[in-house]
Amino acid sequence: MTSTAIKAVKRFIEKPRKRNSEEDIQEAGDSEVTYADALSHLEKSLAHLETLDHSFIVALQNSEQEILQKYSRLYDLSRSEEGKLHDQAVAMCLDGQPLAMIQQLLAVAVGPPDLSPKDIVQSAVTRVVSALSGGSADLGGPRDPLQVLEGVVAAVHASVDKGEGLVSPEDLLEWLRPFCADDARPVRPRLHALQILGQSFHLSEEDSRLLMLFRTEAILKATWPQRQVDVADVESEERRGSLFAELLEASRRPHEFQHLALLLQAWPPTRQELATSRTENPWVRLATVMLTRGAREHKEALGAEVLEMCRSLYGTKHMLPAQCVEELSALLQSQALLLPALKLLLDSEDEHLHAVALGQVTAVTQVNDSNCDQEVLSLLLDAKLLVRCVSTPFYPHLVRHLLASPQPGRWDAEELAGHLREAGHEAEAGSLLLAARGTHRALRTFSTALGASRHWV
Repeated sequence: MTSTAIKAVKRFIEKPRKRNSEEDIQEAGDSEVTYADALSHLEKSLAHLETLDHSFIVALQNSEQEILQKYSRLYDLSRSEEGKLHDQAVAMCLDGQPLAMIQQLLAVAVGPPDLSPKDIVQSAVTRVVSALSGGSADLGGPRDPLQVLEGVVAAVHASVDKGEGLVSPEDLLEWLRPFCADDARPVRPRLHALQILGQSFHLSEEDSRLLMLFRTEAILKATWPQRQVDVADVESEERRGSLFAELLEASRRPHEFQHLALLLQAWPPTRQELATSRTENPWVRLATVMLTRGAREHKEALGAEVLEMCRSLYGTKHMLPAQCVEELSALLQSQALLLPALKLLLDSEDEHLHAVALGQVTAVTQVNDSNCDQEVLSLLLDAKLLVRCVSTPFYPHLVRHLLASPQPGRWDAEELAGHLREAGHEAEAGSLLLAARGTHRALRTFSTALGASRHWV
């Protein structure tokens, strides 16, 4: 049909006009579209329709993935128009699609190759930066801009690893640098953007130092604007340690401590001998200052903040070794903050730390909100310490929590009853079984519990 229309328009163009010049002038004034425009439109439409048979577009259309089918439909509707094609390619980039796929899309489209994968990635990064800055950039739905950025960076990383030469790490750094250096923007997203980039690429030594300087500057300008830094201040562990000690000494307020934690996370982990030192580990030093300098009326909040800080390090290169966890737990306990101290110990899978936690539990004479909550009870059950808590005031709370919060595959009342019986606690084992099976409290006598233990376990 499109071919027929093209032929018809060509005949109109080639047909000699028999109208007088006044009619021609009137037609030209009334019409905004000429036959030549119509011909160009139809020819481009035909060329675009022919690309729909390209193997790449057909593969998208026949894919079992809904998102790839969506790309096929969008391409069909784009007519290879540069604006629509650009928006589709940027959307694909924001979805974390491979750069080679985006390159194929641009190559299939009709028209001059005015768009490149590099242009597309730059536009995608610009949208992410706009969203991080509080703008209303379209990221393809209500999505976390940092997660979107991770996907874009991962796609570039994969492309670089394959040697495609489409976009380089230096390109990304150049596009992100203005945002990351903008003091008017919030510190955390700027730091996270730099961390995403730093974790994804093996940057040159110069770029790595620059990246670390950017991170440091972003934090210092938000909290210690008068303190200027340069590359020399962060290029070695000794210099970074001196800067940290200087800022730690000057810190008194919660937001200063928070930014010191950000600073430590922005830097490489300390060497082994410092990381394992109970007194020299920078995280232990920071927590110590937080707890000893903080206002007494905010003691519980500070304890929770120290716990949150330590938990934020799980699974990272900064994760605290067992001896430092034990040191921090002792520090929390010395400040009458047993609840976060127990959680810190029980978070670990280290048996020695569990033994330390059990010692603290055993020393408790009365269970209250300062030493027990639902999370601590769950952590004790996860650590399989129910049997060893039988003689403590925590035991009845553990049993009630176990029965009130069944967790199939995590805690099993019958299995735990078996452990109790093996440890010689037959009455407790039977009582737990009776309660788990819904036996009325009036029937849960000592003899009944013993009988249940011997019969069921």
